[in-house]
Amino acid sequence: MIELIKADQYTKMLWKNGAGFTLEIARSQGEADFDWRISMADVTTSGPFSLFPNKQRIISVLDGQGMILHVDDLAAKKLNQGEILAFSGESHVQSELVDGAIRDLNLIYDPAKFYVRFQWLNDAPEQAFISSADLIFIFNHGSETEVNIDDHFFEIAAHETLKIEKNTGVTSVHFTQTQAKSCYVIELIQR
Repeated sequence: MIELIKADQYTKMLWKNGAGFTLEIARSQGEADFDWRISMADVTTSGPFSLFPNKQRIISVLDGQGMILHVDDLAAKKLNQGEILAFSGESHVQSELVDGAIRDLNLIYDPAKFYVRFQWLNDAPEQAFISSADLIFIFNHGSETEVNIDDHFFEIAAHETLKIEKNTGVTSVHFTQTQAKSCYVIELIQR
């Protein structure tokens, strides 16, 4: 099953700590809690991250001049556009904006239930890979991009997400355009 999720279908929701808003792109079934969630957030002020017990988090900066993250007692880590950082949802995280607001992309998931791969495909004009993941999400952060999924072509506009759900076998993903792209690929594999 393949579904194109348009940007106007994302759900706006208040952060757990009440300090901002998230645009939820997709999440697992269940109202009370989720096994995984993909979202974007506009971060306009420095401050603490919400806690997500028993979850793992992966974050990347989409727009802006970046942020410095202080995770628990580890050395501070500066995240520039396109860079990715993983940490525990139980970690105490303080963000410090470098030079104004940013927009980030987040994956929060239960590591007891899923293996994940989170990658940024940037600049390379043509790429292909195969995946045995149960769920694949392609979030397009750049201009319109064409992708071939198992010999079916899809156009993904800026800020749209292609959701690929597979029960068995492998999925062939081929970015066919010759121009540069900026897409995130998130793969979720059930344990």
